Amino acid sequence: MAEYDGAAASTVAPAACPDRLQFNKASSQVNIQHGASGASNSAERTIQDMVLAANAVRGGGGTELVDGWRRPLNTGAGFRYSYHREIGDGGWEFHYLSDAVSIVVADFTAAQSISRLHRLDDHLAFSAVLEGRIPISSFGAPNAELANGFCSIYGLARGESLETVYEPGRALRWVSVFLRRDKLQNLCGLDSSAMPAVFRDFATHGASTDLRSVPLSGAARMAALQMFNCDYSGELRRLYLIAKAVEIVCTAVHALSGIPVSGQAELTRRDIAKIWAARKLIDRHLDAPLSVAALAEHVGLGRRRLQLGFQQLFNASVGQVCKQTRLAHAISLVSETTLPLIEVAMECGYDHAASFTRAFKANFGESPMRVRAMLLEDRPSVREITGQGPGRSH
Repeated sequence: MAEYDGAAASTVAPAACPDRLQFNKASSQVNIQHGASGASNSAERTIQDMVLAANAVRGGGGTELVDGWRRPLNTGAGFRYSYHREIGDGGWEFHYLSDAVSIVVADFTAAQSISRLHRLDDHLAFSAVLEGRIPISSFGAPNAELANGFCSIYGLARGESLETVYEPGRALRWVSVFLRRDKLQNLCGLDSSAMPAVFRDFATHGASTDLRSVPLSGAARMAALQMFNCDYSGELRRLYLIAKAVEIVCTAVHALSGIPVSGQAELTRRDIAKIWAARKLIDRHLDAPLSVAALAEHVGLGRRRLQLGFQQLFNASVGQVCKQTRLAHAISLVSETTLPLIEVAMECGYDHAASFTRAFKANFGESPMRVRAMLLEDRPSVREITGQGPGRSH
């Protein structure tokens, strides 16, 4: 999910449209709004605003905005946004790679609850989450979330928005790829007939799509991680990031290609809310996974309807989603902590280290020990993406 705080400020003179920080002490929630001459709230900040901001900062210095600093990237068109400490630890980068594709690479922990509205006019978004989860609400998914181990895909009709909430104290790391609807064929060689059925109307007519999530494959996860660790510069860096973005898109499109249009209407809004509730229950019981029957009973759905819902929303069975969620948590523990691997296995619901290692290697292509060695070695360069460099406001 792209962050829009501060991006639109570059398109309006500060005197005409002062930014202001609204802090609700009762709810500990921050909302960023513009003054009377600007947009009424952050929903008016679009991908186009991000592109304008990226071009505005090129070759310039840093700019302090309402909740952080925006500074130009060392190479390419884009900027790094670093939060003020009272808002969050870390930040995110926006890369304008071409007129067809842009990306956001984010790594931060909110210090307080932050609510954001996003508008993605004529862009299809692919959000690959590597750590944490982000509650998200839109007309078609009022209680959904972007979750570790999944790539979520969504497209909004022009003028429509969705809301995300970044919860305090939760480390978040993700990559979002944004494709211009009218450039899909130029970027990926995909015309509307080659798009998954659930996105065909968006590709052809710009109609809204339901939010869909697919398990993040090992290859897609590594592609996202490599975006954090890219050592190239200049044109080579731009081409590398495009290649990794296309890799994430291709894996998600492939996973979604088997979902038919027929059957989508079989799920009611209440069904969808219950399916998301079941998805959250899986998160809370990783060390002792619930059976399909127990999940269905907890949320008040029949087993068949629950399975149908998981297939439609996640392109996977309940068991597959459970397994992917456990493995996503496992790779976070393997790469971010020094917990013994047997403890990682038990926390993720595996009774034996051997069965955990087999499942981990089958999903990620390497053993947990090997992945820990590789990712811990690369971790310092990953942290550079958070903008904790010179000039960070405290």
